[in-house]
Amino acid sequence: MKKLNRVIIVLSRIVEVFMWVGAGLSVIITGLSAAGKFDLLKYFTDAGSGSPYLISGSFCLLGRNFLGEPIRGAYVIFFLSLVITLALMAMCARNVHLIFKTSEGLTSFSKGKTPFQPDNIRMVREIGIFLIAIPVVQLIMSVIARIALGPDMVESSVGMQNIFVGLVVLALSRYFAYGMQLENDVDGLL
Repeated sequence: MKKLNRVIIVLSRIVEVFMWVGAGLSVIITGLSAAGKFDLLKYFTDAGSGSPYLISGSFCLLGRNFLGEPIRGAYVIFFLSLVITLALMAMCARNVHLIFKTSEGLTSFSKGKTPFQPDNIRMVREIGIFLIAIPVVQLIMSVIARIALGPDMVESSVGMQNIFVGLVVLALSRYFAYGMQLENDVDGLL
């Protein structure tokens, strides 16, 4: 169990760093796209690979018009949504890292070696909210793209599986709260 926890702590930190780096690069790409510097995008993306679509997970936008020219607004909207999505994913990884460290009593705000702590419950709840927010952000950005670019210029899809996973995590946070209550009751009896 301790080895698995160590692996999760290390992996969550690595994932967090990669997500923040990706969000930072997406900010740069958003700026380059807004400025119309599409020739510089080849250093950051495979945007020049010939595919007319901009795809990240289940979020997809048509990035080139029928002449094969990049659609500036599509690039800006896509990479702006990617900034937000990657930041939310980084926050999920951060919370996973902190939950495991706190449960082992290794953070300054830890209340001992137990997973049933108010901060852990809050962080589990936040993970659920962040997971639900990802497809919501993508849906909002898809609507903005349709309004800004016109329905003929936008083909978009948004995956909703994160909503289910987020709801499950939110429900688990309730079980953690109940576990904390039970632990406090038992400690009070001793």
